[in-house]
Amino acid sequence: MKNKKGEKDFSALIVGICVLCLTILIASCVVFFNRKEEVQKEEKKGGNVTLSYTDDINIFSLPNPLPLTDAVGKALNTSDMYFDFTVDAELDEADTIDYEIYIEKYGNTPTVNDEDIRFYLEKQNSGSFEEVLEPTSFKGLTAKSELGSPRGSMVIYSDSTSKDKTENYRLRMWIADSAIINEGMTPSYNVKVSVTGKAK
Repeated sequence: MKNKKGEKDFSALIVGICVLCLTILIASCVVFFNRKEEVQKEEKKGGNVTLSYTDDINIFSLPNPLPLTDAVGKALNTSDMYFDFTVDAELDEADTIDYEIYIEKYGNTPTVNDEDIRFYLEKQNSGSFEEVLEPTSFKGLTAKSELGSPRGSMVIYSDSTSKDKTENYRLRMWIADSAIINEGMTPSYNVKVSVTGKAK
């Protein structure tokens, strides 16, 4: 009788231990699946993109009131015939910076139609300037760009960099040789040159 009682007690102990283990397992599963998800966030300061220029302001006015061929316009070479500027990209904690150089009409209403204006952009490479925008008429954006160029502006160049760098640019503007200039009219067209970008 004592052996049977001992076997019953031992069996009850085993069953109790199994029930306890099962209870702990179920409770652990409930806690695990109901826990709040922790999101690790890495905040980056990003970087900066700045535009500097040799003139007093970043406004470029039509330098020549006469229609010119693209070949002549691209070769305008006196200091008042082009607009020089520099873009500096500095990364902080971001991996890359994407940026856009854009122009927007400025000041009084132009007396020259958008399709009769030509813009030509060059970037300095190893001491000499190379074309990055062929002679192009003004075409404003219909909506704000992903990088932040405003609606109505025109993006004339975009770039991306994964390191700090400084780039020099030269912008020219002239009236297309196909434009009709009415007698007594003084052609005028002003643009503001700006840069916008995003670090990622």
